[in-house]
Amino acid sequence: MVMCKRPEDAEQARISAQIDRQLRRDANNEIGNQKLILLGTGECGKSTVLKQMNILHKDGFSETQLALMAGAVYSNLVSGMANLLRARETFMYPLSDSDADMDARRIMALAESGKEHEPFTNAVYMALKNLWQQPNIQRTYQRRAEFQLGDSFEYFMLHLDRINDPEFKPTPEDALRIRVPTTGVVQVHFKIKGCLFRVFDVGGQRSERRKWIHHFDDVNAIIFITAISEFDQTLMEDGKTNRLVESMDLFAQICNSKWFVTAAIILFLNKKDLFEKKIKSVPISYLFKEYKGENEYAPSIEHIRYQFEKRNEHPQTKKIYPHETCATDTNQVQLVIDSVIDMVIAKNLRGTGME
Repeated sequence: MVMCKRPEDAEQARISAQIDRQLRRDANNEIGNQKLILLGTGECGKSTVLKQMNILHKDGFSETQLALMAGAVYSNLVSGMANLLRARETFMYPLSDSDADMDARRIMALAESGKEHEPFTNAVYMALKNLWQQPNIQRTYQRRAEFQLGDSFEYFMLHLDRINDPEFKPTPEDALRIRVPTTGVVQVHFKIKGCLFRVFDVGGQRSERRKWIHHFDDVNAIIFITAISEFDQTLMEDGKTNRLVESMDLFAQICNSKWFVTAAIILFLNKKDLFEKKIKSVPISYLFKEYKGENEYAPSIEHIRYQFEKRNEHPQTKKIYPHETCATDTNQVQLVIDSVIDMVIAKNLRGTGME
């Protein structure tokens, strides 16, 4: 005897199938849309990482965008030299002659005029060039950990002749090296392996951090960036707090925050190239008095990695994914970002039971 389904049973089956389809769609949408936030203290390299993502997974920088960055290059050079000159005075290092004094006054006047973003006049170009060759400016530069100076200042000084060309247009590498403090939130969207990634860079200075809370919902991963080369430097905000200590304290807040219970925590130990150079003359025992290891890259960075990982209060349930990075090295960043993307996708597949 053939049993006929009651109409209500058929309707329930239809609804059940519809729900199953919706659940699958929701799961796919959850996997297909990933939200990542770049966090860290000021000048740690967050914006550089975001620029690299723009280069690697979007269209990079347009000719127009690059041309518009020229003003920031000029400004970085003038403000950097002005900072060197101020520090030189603090250290009481004299300039060699009256011509150098005149060059210094010219740069300081430009830095305070609000016109430091304009193309160089020949007098400004020669002032920058001559001052950089001053022995006591070089002596001051060797003490740059004691005052505020952008990491890329020397890079731009080495390219001063190219930058002074009337037809100067920044290169993609110049764009990576430009220092412009992030205010508010900057984001990049890109699609890779069928997933839409929304990556947010939020200001790292203390005054900007209160804005982070508005971007915490539904975060798949936090990329926390720390500049390990700054273990002997102080914050721009107060000139007293050690930068790496501030970064470790902030990492502890982020890692153990209720907002990030399910988010993957990825740690970028950034500026490894500068770190490797610095420890040849400044051991990490400058900050970590307990460190008795060798003054070499591998054991030194391992000690710093441990300092971050031990701040994780829930190691049994929350794993930290550390990577050693140089944010200005596009090839190296590509390998790290690809690894991060694969990890985020796999983690969310497991979370939805679809792995």
